[in-house]
Amino acid sequence: MTIAASQIFTIEEYLELEAHSLSKHEYHNGKIVEMSGGTVVHNQLGGKVITQLNNVIDAHDAPFQVYSSDMKIRIESNNRFVYPDAVVVTLNPEFYKKRRDIITNPLLIVEVSSNSSAAFDLGDKFNMYRSLSAFQEYLIVSQEKYHVSRFYRESADLWRTSDYYNLEDMIPLQSMGLEIPMLGIYKGVDLNP
Repeated sequence: MTIAASQIFTIEEYLELEAHSLSKHEYHNGKIVEMSGGTVVHNQLGGKVITQLNNVIDAHDAPFQVYSSDMKIRIESNNRFVYPDAVVVTLNPEFYKKRRDIITNPLLIVEVSSNSSAAFDLGDKFNMYRSLSAFQEYLIVSQEKYHVSRFYRESADLWRTSDYYNLEDMIPLQSMGLEIPMLGIYKGVDLNP
């Protein structure tokens, strides 16, 4: 799909183009932005986070579902559709206009971050996510070093942050009442190939 940088699209046009596209695109208030392909490390970390989330949910028979980077999130306040690296919802996901590929009520969002994306992940993207009323927790997983940042909503405008650097650490998922091992995310991943 070839898109002129200055072209403005409606949501319906975007969704129709995206349904027939071979690559992923986000929607940013009328603009369609092609997503770059992920690195080997990015893909490994994203997959391992999803595995760890599913493992702990299954082990505790917890009422949550995990979605991969193929699931879009609708951020109405910013007129955006975005693809995070992983999303957790309750067993009652809410879908945008009954579409099964776009959710509106993420509980926990995970982004695998690089040096080039870290500022956006911590800044504008986090601000957009915070406008979602169901959103309670945010994990940013570094692909440069052993480091996971966790943000948890304590009240409407109060977020707590914790950072984890040791492979022996357990990362609490306060929104779910569970925890995942840092080692499970990074084991076998060569951060400096």
